[in-house]
Amino acid sequence: MFRAFVFIVAILTIGIAGVLVAAAMKPDTFEVKRSLAIAAPPGKIYPLIADFKAWPQWSPYENKDPNMKRSYGSVSNGKGATYAWDGDKNVGSGSMEIVDAGA
Repeated sequence: MFRAFVFIVAILTIGIAGVLVAAAMKPDTFEVKRSLAIAAPPGKIYPLIADFKAWPQWSPYENKDPNMKRSYGSVSNGKGATYAWDGDKNVGSGSMEIVDAGA
């Protein structure tokens, strides 16, 4: 019985060590990119995406917290535009910046 317990603990220890070694070999940073094909002309979609003040018209997250606080930078449209929000647990808080905007 004791030998079986020691064997199980040894296997678990080796498994955990293996996971930790594998995790340590991964890069420290990552990048998230998303893409989506929309069946509409770019001229119709671009103004809705490139202008943060237009996001309440289409973003489902804009209405999840009616008391969400929004702030826009001096530029709210196109390259260099910034947008920040602070809301409840449904939307959290964060900020975005448009780093490239080609129409």
